[in-house]
Amino acid sequence: MKRTSVKSAGVILTLGLVLAGCGSETGGSPAGSAQPAAAGYDNNAILRWAVPGMPTSFDPRKSAPLDPVFLDVVYESLINRTPAGEIIPGLATEWELADENKTITFKLRQGVKFHNGEELNAEAVKASLEAYKKEGAQAGALAGLEQVEVVAPDQVKLTFKEPSGYMINVLAGEPGIVVAPSALTDPGLTAKPVGTGPFQLDTLSEGKVTFKRFDGYWDAKRITIGGIEMAVYSDESTRLRAVKSGQADGTSITPSQIKESEAAGLTVIRGPNTTFNGILINTGSDKLADPKIRQAMLYAIDRESISKNLYASSCAPAVQPLQQGFWANVPELNDVKPYYDTAKAKQLLTEAGFPDGFEMQLEVGPNTSYQTLAQALQAQLQQVGIKVTIKVLEFQQMVNARRTGKFTATVSLLQAGRPDPSQFVADFYLKGGLYNPGGFELPGGAELLAEARVSDDVTQRAAPLQEIFKKVLEVGPPVVPVCGVTYVAAFRKGVTGMEVPVTGDYDFAPIKISS
Repeated sequence: MKRTSVKSAGVILTLGLVLAGCGSETGGSPAGSAQPAAAGYDNNAILRWAVPGMPTSFDPRKSAPLDPVFLDVVYESLINRTPAGEIIPGLATEWELADENKTITFKLRQGVKFHNGEELNAEAVKASLEAYKKEGAQAGALAGLEQVEVVAPDQVKLTFKEPSGYMINVLAGEPGIVVAPSALTDPGLTAKPVGTGPFQLDTLSEGKVTFKRFDGYWDAKRITIGGIEMAVYSDESTRLRAVKSGQADGTSITPSQIKESEAAGLTVIRGPNTTFNGILINTGSDKLADPKIRQAMLYAIDRESISKNLYASSCAPAVQPLQQGFWANVPELNDVKPYYDTAKAKQLLTEAGFPDGFEMQLEVGPNTSYQTLAQALQAQLQQVGIKVTIKVLEFQQMVNARRTGKFTATVSLLQAGRPDPSQFVADFYLKGGLYNPGGFELPGGAELLAEARVSDDVTQRAAPLQEIFKKVLEVGPPVVPVCGVTYVAAFRKGVTGMEVPVTGDYDFAPIKISS
């Protein structure tokens, strides 16, 4: 079987990003053989990683967009994507696109076991994919999957309704996760994950989840720590204090905390990624159904001021989902100055029948940084006549609100590149999308989306996606971008090995902790 050539992952920075190497395609070390501890490092150390909230669910069918930091610890997908965004072999060592990209045949890795001792095989892959397609959070991403066939014990063939080269990227994310077959039918899967990942769940309690090294891991030599402890600190300042005080070994921080972290002697990593801060609008909510109202909100925001004053200029002002340097970015939209025009915003409100403005609610989660952003947006929208009331929701309330569509407009961190930019389009810009409760539909969007999904070559896929991002601004966007996020994390001295997760893919296995 010939492995298809993949020029780029779902989203890869082409500017200023050093990509990791492809790595070995061998089966790794024998099960149970942990990597010998390097001099000065503790191979049994527990990484204490501070997080903003608990996992929504360990069942991929019920997981939420912020869950990969937990899922990537215990599960693996058919295709792997490095933190830098490069596509490499995962549970499948090879794959082949055929039949005008309507089929993908995978050759599975040998000698892989699930945490419960079951063996990975084609039947296990078939069971997971069919379960995801039937219902839940991955159903939309697998909507085009027509059939899953077991060709051999180590080969599985996927047939799609339409040419679907883009699925190479999708199957490197949650839709490609393989769960132990016996666990798929266990209602307790939400709190008892059974995957093939480098770590397995140890304990799950209020405010804390711990993982231990899986000694039966197929590539055990990669694991350089004994386990992971993730404790919840919902506030960014509290999380940073935990690292500074030694309660935690590392955490994600905001750009405005970089100087404080470096002054405290912490190690900081940073880099652009495929998330952005913005306003997610329920277009079925009262006045927000009017495209002129949404356009007025687009033109009311001073993105450069927000970036400078809230994010130390490290959140790139944006009116599109993907930052400069990513393959689906629209170059002509990178200059956001034309999109800050309060006079135009007021005129649009007048045309919509609200010359004196109107009142609306803006929901936000418990994190301080998002509440601060909400307050800045409140002040700027007020200047054009949109009077905003901010409602603070608990972490799980925010997750549920977005998932059920029971919100007016939320200040949110949105993922545009995972598992693929085309899925962002399907979820937010097309009728029936997972995060499109108001039924917004971009005219011509479905046709452009189909064109963007034919190939696995991003040089062919870029143009139709770029056209979608341009068109959505013209019809009143259901998602109003504010700025493209720079991922920043701080670690205490002696903790090394973590890379910026460009597309939200976390790899904790190679982290090293000084003894």
